[in-house]
Amino acid sequence: MATTRWTIQDLLEGCQGTLEGCVPQESACAGFSIDTRSLRVNDLFFALSGPNSDGHHFVLDALKKGCRGAVVSRTAFEAQKNEWLADQTTHFFICVAEPLQALQRLAKWHRQRFKLPLVGITGSNGKTTAKEMTATILGKRGPVLKTEGNFNNHIGLPLTLLRLSEEHQSAVIEMGISHFGDMATLCDIAQPTIGLITNIGPAHLEGLENLKGVAREKGLLFEGLQKIGTCIINQDDPLLKDWTDRVATQWTYGLHTETEPYDFSADHIKSESETTTFILHQHRSGESAHVTLPTPGRHHVSNALGAASIAAALGIPIEQIAEGLSDFQPLSQRTQILKTKGITLIFDAYNANPASVEAALDLLAEHPQNTGKRIALLADMLQLGDTSEEAHYTIGLSVATHGIDALIALGQYAETLASGARAGGLTESAISVHPDFRHLQTTLNEGLQSGDILLVKGSRGMKLERVLPLLGLHETGLGEGT
Repeated sequence: MATTRWTIQDLLEGCQGTLEGCVPQESACAGFSIDTRSLRVNDLFFALSGPNSDGHHFVLDALKKGCRGAVVSRTAFEAQKNEWLADQTTHFFICVAEPLQALQRLAKWHRQRFKLPLVGITGSNGKTTAKEMTATILGKRGPVLKTEGNFNNHIGLPLTLLRLSEEHQSAVIEMGISHFGDMATLCDIAQPTIGLITNIGPAHLEGLENLKGVAREKGLLFEGLQKIGTCIINQDDPLLKDWTDRVATQWTYGLHTETEPYDFSADHIKSESETTTFILHQHRSGESAHVTLPTPGRHHVSNALGAASIAAALGIPIEQIAEGLSDFQPLSQRTQILKTKGITLIFDAYNANPASVEAALDLLAEHPQNTGKRIALLADMLQLGDTSEEAHYTIGLSVATHGIDALIALGQYAETLASGARAGGLTESAISVHPDFRHLQTTLNEGLQSGDILLVKGSRGMKLERVLPLLGLHETGLGEGT
């Protein structure tokens, strides 16, 4: 795919900075980087500062590795210009007040050059899956820019938008937030034309306090679209349902259609060992289509309905929507079904909060019965703030009420998980508590037998990919998340 040609005039206008060093001829850079470990030749390096590092310390390294120039703070440039300008015939510097703000300004400026539909997707659970489903459907019509990896925050989103080119016909952007003010920043940069909030759940409560805080912050996506865009509303979520009375242009969806019709719904849902099938209904047109998702789990159907609603809002017929959903491929660490030594492994370790763990337990309980036991290896759910103890206890209780045969609890809250499981009726012999990874190998060796089904679920910060070698599997294609 063609990349955008960036002139120095583009960069100066977008960053709102001043030029120092050489004046580039023709193309000023081919791409953008914030990390010298992954930059490419002819990139422009943004020297971002964070709590643990200062990108200005890596400017010379970036230049030595082939960067054309760097966006730096004026203060840092004045302090280090003699060293940085030692080779004035090769490199240039754009001086700004704050490089992160310059990155965000440049991304917003670049996004405004394109009059294409841009879908913004957020939610406590399912936003990445919904993003992938949507991008697959829209990709049937032409090239789509989509968020890659975990580039969904105030740094990653601008870097994603800077990849927009004239060949793209649409963009699907994931919007991840963890603090008040995040969504306003992301919306200002991305300027979405369509918005989907998959659901509201207890995630990132350290920064968003409670469910009302989560709903208020994520709801800013819809607020910005009230008059000029399209809102995709999950009618099954009580904290989103009221938006139907507040926005003009909308598509609605839901699984529970007993009381009122939605624009999209699904029935005849069947979760099997490696697939989920259902009938997709578009109630505006009265059309239906059969869909086979290449991943198990009833909870994925809600994400599929959200993606279908987005596609319909863009005029895509139901047959093409169904085809795209069936072609969707789940990403690494999200409901991966793996086989090892006669054991079925459900590896779902990219993210964890109470709602997503409940969905994973549903999947484990519904998974076609093998000859063995259903076992849940659950690790800490991070960033839940003051609700952490209660949340882990409740999940432990849910393990028992789901009829799971055994619990392996791992991490700081392992004993809290175990306490909940005991209260739910799980016997002591069926519970194993591990504050850390020590001795986990022994538990797995002694507790697993051919025919068992093992769910591995926890927050990305727990690095549960370390479990895979203990089961004789390799760590491949594992990304980063929270």
